[in-house]
Amino acid sequence: MPYITRDLNGQISAIFRDANTAASEFVPQNAPELVSFIGAPANTELFHSLDSDLIRVIEDVIDALIRKNLLLLTDLPAEAQTKILARRNLRQSLPQSTSILSPNDGLI
Repeated sequence: MPYITRDLNGQISAIFRDANTAASEFVPQNAPELVSFIGAPANTELFHSLDSDLIRVIEDVIDALIRKNLLLLTDLPAEAQTKILARRNLRQSLPQSTSILSPNDGLI
């Protein structure tokens, strides 16, 4: 996804999940003309940045809950455990691996 059709002026006129006889041209989901056609916010990079920041905060909150014995990692589904551990290992291997929330913030 997405496959598109164009009007006589070369503008996107319709999008489709799958290719078909009318729509065989594939366009990347982040193509500016597609983003404009579907009416997505122009600054999608801001959303991606905010999502990344929020993910980091959620990771730190989970770590704080685990440190305070309010949550066990094993309470989470296996898939979540795997993802959390993989991200934790990656963050620890980075030279500037700092936490957004310090243990002394007293938030939890």
